[in-house]
Amino acid sequence: MRCGACALVYSDPPQRTEVVRSEYDSVYERGAVVARMEGRRLAVFGDFFERVRPEAGARLLDVGCGTGDFLALARARGWQPTGIDLSARAAALARERGLDARTDWEGLSAGDFDAVTLWNVVEFLERPIETLRDVHRVLAPGGHVFIRTPNERFQLAAYHWRRRLAWCRPLARLLGNAYYFQPVLWSSTTLATALARAGFVEVRLWNSRPSAGDPYRVRSRPGEAAVDAAKRLVHACARGTGAATHGRVLVGSSLSALACKAA
Repeated sequence: MRCGACALVYSDPPQRTEVVRSEYDSVYERGAVVARMEGRRLAVFGDFFERVRPEAGARLLDVGCGTGDFLALARARGWQPTGIDLSARAAALARERGLDARTDWEGLSAGDFDAVTLWNVVEFLERPIETLRDVHRVLAPGGHVFIRTPNERFQLAAYHWRRRLAWCRPLARLLGNAYYFQPVLWSSTTLATALARAGFVEVRLWNSRPSAGDPYRVRSRPGEAAVDAAKRLVHACARGTGAATHGRVLVGSSLSALACKAA
């Protein structure tokens, strides 16, 4: 469905938080799957580290921290990180690595953090504006919020082209593997609008780096290499389109956004 007022695309009925929590608890029980997924997502974290540098003692909150791979990288780069995840199993695994991880916002006061990150989280939020306002609350003045999420423009285009090219099974199969629908699909416009409504300023968006290979399915080595090459090609085309339109048209498979809380 698409909201007539704000143009946000979402599933109807929405996927409840309890369902998302149960699904991720199940995933985090499978160690091999977790290692595969998180190892191939490390490349995307550079988008944040290159744009936001910590000052001495800077505190960071990672919402949807999983087992703590990003928290560990942030700590190594000078941040004092804290993580939150819906999955109690994921938070427990992160704590086993010596990381500060929890399952709720309890104890987080206004202005506690200099940066908040949400890596592939906002597409699962039942009440995104409320959550973003809570992020705004826990940020210190001048602090940054960083978001990565699938791009509506790319996901819907891949879906529609798969249907149009159903007669060509190999191509339709390739396009079918290229998209996935989460409970909420964000475009550059709806994401920028949501951040502004939550009180953020200086909102910037760009095509997010892709993860390496295929984090979600087990493929042969040639298949993995083909997926990786296709993702690199799509990202190169997306960057070219973004540069040619001065950032107005973002066609990558995922979006990244950076915004500030007014000082």
